[in-house]
Amino acid sequence: MTIAILQARMGSSRLPGKVLRDFQGNTILGHLISRLRPSQTVDHFVVATTLNAEDDAIEAWCKLNNVACYRGSDWDVLDRFWNAANSFSNAPDTIVRICCDNPLHSYKVLDFVVTEFQKAGTTYFSNSNQEPEYVEDGFDVEVFTYAALQEAQEKATLMSEREHVCPYIKKHFPCAWKKADPDYMFKLSVDTENDLAAVSRIFEELKDIQDFGIHEVTKLLKQKPEILELNRESEINSGFKKSINEDRKVK
Repeated sequence: MTIAILQARMGSSRLPGKVLRDFQGNTILGHLISRLRPSQTVDHFVVATTLNAEDDAIEAWCKLNNVACYRGSDWDVLDRFWNAANSFSNAPDTIVRICCDNPLHSYKVLDFVVTEFQKAGTTYFSNSNQEPEYVEDGFDVEVFTYAALQEAQEKATLMSEREHVCPYIKKHFPCAWKKADPDYMFKLSVDTENDLAAVSRIFEELKDIQDFGIHEVTKLLKQKPEILELNRESEINSGFKKSINEDRKVK
């Protein structure tokens, strides 16, 4: 069984409440889930949020929209993922990690990465999160085994390893990467108002293309690079870089 755990919280420091922000006729979380649900490789989706009162809204949204929701630690996201993975009656074989600030995401990229993971035979596979060669920000997918997640939960001790789920796995297990679109090189996760403006413009430009994915986005941004001026100051993976700079043992 393969499950996708979608990481979400309302407490973003740069754009509070962003995952339930309304734009283009839906919320960021709503766009993400509707664009991932046609996946042919994932058996179940679950939103993993925190126990903080502000995230009651995420749980309520999930109930209203018939989406599984697990609530756990705020800062220890690895622990939250481990318990979300074990919230099903049967333990999964494969875990997919996706962040909920990616409303442009596509089930086509999700299925591409899961299929490549199955072919590669590695413990971890991704299309992104490995600078500078492999970065598809806004379409990031990380896939790894349940056994690797279990070891990480038991042995990861650094703040960076627990806040960001996969660093321990990437250090200690066989990994592989492959981009879904070799020409994609953009920052399209939503961390700021300017990111949201850029993503909203892309939705508007591609509204007549059913199920548009990463290739259509790449083509559009080559044709209209001025869209990227809307969020040109945004930095990819700034949160992870901050964790590395301030890393310490926490367990």
